[in-house]
Amino acid sequence: MQKKQFLSPAEIAQELSVSSTAVLRMIHTGKIPAIRVSDRIYRIPRASFEMYKPGMLRAPDLAPMGGVRPRPQLGRGESLPRAGGLAATRVR
Repeated sequence: MQKKQFLSPAEIAQELSVSSTAVLRMIHTGKIPAIRVSDRIYRIPRASFEMYKPGMLRAPDLAPMGGVRPRPQLGRGESLPRAGGLAATRVR
């Protein structure tokens, strides 16, 4: 008999001895890769699950933070006129 290529969250939950809700939470956080079939139906590729079991799947790589510049703040240091012609105030 041939093994199924895709597993349901319920099948994964049974094999991991956790609830289906826990599996869905793992799917939504990206711990287990899954294919979204419809709004409420997910399928997990067997190959991905086989790699997940021994802990071979890595967390997604995050973007490097080095070299990110702060956004310019428009109007910083410019004088603003006051109502009635009084002295101008500075924007901080």
